[in-house]
Amino acid sequence: MHNTAAIEHREVSPPAPGALTITPPARRGLTRKGIARFLTMPGQIVSVLVLVVPLLVAFYMSFTDWSPTRGSLFDAGFTGLFNYEELLIYDTRFIYAVIRTLLISIACLSLEFTFGLGLAVLFMRKFRGKSVLFSAFLTPMMILPVVVGYTFWMLFQSNGPINQIVTYLFGAEAMLEWFKSSHLAVLAVIITEVWHWTPLFFLILLSGLNAVPENPVRAAVILGANPRQVFWRVILPMLKPVIIVAFVIRSMEIIKLFDEVFMLTRGGPGSSTETISLYIYKLAFSDFQLAYGAAAAFIVLVGSLLLVHLLLTPVRDELLEGSH
Repeated sequence: MHNTAAIEHREVSPPAPGALTITPPARRGLTRKGIARFLTMPGQIVSVLVLVVPLLVAFYMSFTDWSPTRGSLFDAGFTGLFNYEELLIYDTRFIYAVIRTLLISIACLSLEFTFGLGLAVLFMRKFRGKSVLFSAFLTPMMILPVVVGYTFWMLFQSNGPINQIVTYLFGAEAMLEWFKSSHLAVLAVIITEVWHWTPLFFLILLSGLNAVPENPVRAAVILGANPRQVFWRVILPMLKPVIIVAFVIRSMEIIKLFDEVFMLTRGGPGSSTETISLYIYKLAFSDFQLAYGAAAAFIVLVGSLLLVHLLLTPVRDELLEGSH
């Protein structure tokens, strides 16, 4: 009993200087979490102030009739869903802008995918100057959209280089007035957009081709498949997730098509090249209908989210099936 009491009342001596001390796991975890929260708090505050607060203000604004010429936003009348009903039912200019944007997007995405896939397949082979051409083909993607739009605006002028080439090949009567014809203006926008963003498809698809496993390809060759069959029945199906991701990335960007159109045509002639972004810009900053423009922007936002959801559905299903 005496020895037991001595052991219970024995004082623990402090650790020697320089000795390794071990912090209990629970206390160490709480400390790290607290430090992490403290360090991330400034970024979270800035994100809320810069992103969330303006988004909520714009969402509230879309249910009012506010305009900068009518005083404070908080004094504006609440109109409910009037702006949304007006846009979706009665505003034909908005509806035509949405349809026009979708048609231009479909044309551009189809051409960009076709040219990008062709270049990716070409660069799977070995040839001289491959590295130089690779850098050259990626250069357009690095240029600012405003610069691209202004450059092609000069190229498509009546006395510009493109018309000079057309005149040299087909005669003076073949000269084209690119910005006076609605069809030619749309074609100019498509050509500009395809030239600018085909390198993105090329880069993504080339990365996907380089990641294709060799065993299925070798098995198909052994079974007697020719190169065309190997590509269409073996390689291309394995590229499906990469292709969908490329389309999702470009779809999110091309729906916001603004810079090139603004520099090329300003939406003209008439409204034949007016995209949805350009129409919202005119509503907000030319006509000062900020509440009406905010409602249009939220309609486009919801439509974009639904489009991305539909495009990602096949990839999401494959990932979920692979995880089980």
